[in-house]
Amino acid sequence: MKTTAKRISLVLAASLAAGTAFAASHAMEQQKAREDLMKVMGQNLGVLGKMAKGEMDFDATAAGEAATALHDAAVKVTVDEMWDEGTDHMAVDDGRAMPEIWENYDDFKAKGAALVAAAEGAKTAAGESLQALQASMGVMGGACGDCHKAYRLPE
Repeated sequence: MKTTAKRISLVLAASLAAGTAFAASHAMEQQKAREDLMKVMGQNLGVLGKMAKGEMDFDATAAGEAATALHDAAVKVTVDEMWDEGTDHMAVDDGRAMPEIWENYDDFKAKGAALVAAAEGAKTAAGESLQALQASMGVMGGACGDCHKAYRLPE
């Protein structure tokens, strides 16, 4: 009888450990995917920003490509599947997502929708003119900052 109870205890302990390891692995994978998308956004914002500031010649084709990549990444990073509860900085080393995301998820989703709309605006503006691109950059920066200030740990 004691041996059976001991085996059951060991099986339960192993199951809990496996579940914990799976959850930690999932959190790390999800955080890495978000980080990769944010890097894509940053790289493409860098190209657009340099054009907008006159640090790089305006090229409608290159701006359009950067803005399209920015928009595509914004769409991907804002889907619910990228933000499972329990994938915040407390679950992932070097993660910066704050648990307040899930406490205020409707606001977080609204900020994500604003990001996608701003990226759509940048995408449209990039093909129009330097002046249109310049005007879109403030909206884009505001959308990024609104979410980061509320839901991302500072470096």
